Amino acid sequence: MVNKNISLYKAFSDPVVQSELKLDGCNGLVNSNGVLYKFVNSNPLVIDFIEPYSLTETDDINLKMYNSEGSTEIYRNFLNWLFETFDEQESFFRVKTINRLNLAKGMKVLVTGCGLGEDIPLIMNIIGEEGELHAQDFSLAMVKKSSDINKFNNLCFSVSNAKSLPYASRYFDAVYHFGGINLFGDIGKAISEMERVCKIGGKVLFGDEGIASHLRGTPYAEIAINNNRLWASNAPLDALPYNADNIEITYVLGNCFYLISFSPYIGFPKMNIDVIHKGLRGGTARTRYFGMLEGVTELSKNRLISEAKKRGISIHDLMEEIINDKLSSI
Repeated sequence: MVNKNISLYKAFSDPVVQSELKLDGCNGLVNSNGVLYKFVNSNPLVIDFIEPYSLTETDDINLKMYNSEGSTEIYRNFLNWLFETFDEQESFFRVKTINRLNLAKGMKVLVTGCGLGEDIPLIMNIIGEEGELHAQDFSLAMVKKSSDINKFNNLCFSVSNAKSLPYASRYFDAVYHFGGINLFGDIGKAISEMERVCKIGGKVLFGDEGIASHLRGTPYAEIAINNNRLWASNAPLDALPYNADNIEITYVLGNCFYLISFSPYIGFPKMNIDVIHKGLRGGTARTRYFGMLEGVTELSKNRLISEAKKRGISIHDLMEEIINDKLSSI
């Protein structure tokens, strides 16, 4: 029997073509081609979006690693080592990091790569029963473990690929990911998917291993990277979508992990390209870009500069005058 939280299925869309999904009784969600995404669990709701599709080589390697016997214990041991190594209280770190999302009651939130689900109760405590939380992970083993210890009526899990999220565009107020993005194979695609499902003006926050640039080449960095090659990764600022706004980057846990946040925006950042430059050269950003012409001789250039100075106008205005006067007489 599917739990009453089945209403949360409205957040989903087909991960391949991003089309609407329909409820197929207690079996799962089905797309227009009849592909069924099965309900693995009913309380909390867990939907498997991995099974119907073949995997890339990178995905297959990751899935075998995270679904292997003892994978959840190995992961938990790593987390214990990590926070002890950097002398950080895990619960305090998680609260501090989630606070960067600026969540409020009633918000819709997605956690990608949810792992063992330690962040879920912290987020639930903020968004309350009025909110909605979806947690995603590539590993069924991780999701099962997380869903066993997190039971909320407004919580839903998906076993899915972060590079093809099974969620409707612009659905969530905030999207959060910490740890694992370095292994996704196509980091840019994963980031663009987080951006796609986040509302315009919402917040995307993600982070993973990557030592800060100022530490590169030091014994500190060499020790860290020798222990974990992923710490050699660079913060993927170049993979952010062009419409990312309010971008912030900070480093945590001994400056060995980056945190990047941004808000989805419509189009490019605002820039008025028609503001006139004061001074000898004159013109605007628009005319300097769209009005570029073939170069003139040095003699002609110097004559233009001299004449512009004599008249007390910009070179741009003088050239406009000369060109228009000349062409109007033709």
